[in-house]
Amino acid sequence: MKLSAEFRELILQFYQDILDDVSSQEELISTVLSPLKDEAKRARLRDYLSLVTSDNFSNDELKNLWWSSSADIVFYDGAELRIFLKRVRDRL
Repeated sequence: MKLSAEFRELILQFYQDILDDVSSQEELISTVLSPLKDEAKRARLRDYLSLVTSDNFSNDELKNLWWSSSADIVFYDGAELRIFLKRVRDRL
């Protein structure tokens, strides 16, 4: 699956030391979403995250999608990534 422009923009927020800069997963989500101010972009990202976290994608496919991006943060477990991305989607 192709990465959407909004997903690529989100991924850029996952820089190498971001986990040192936040104290909780909620703060991490707020931090990575903070640059995304445009409501239309947020809606497109929400739709994309709904698609990739649906049952149509296996945990391995989701993990491979993440790993194909430029994110510096690695998820080794596709199920955990799915849960995290659903939380991100729900905050949009």
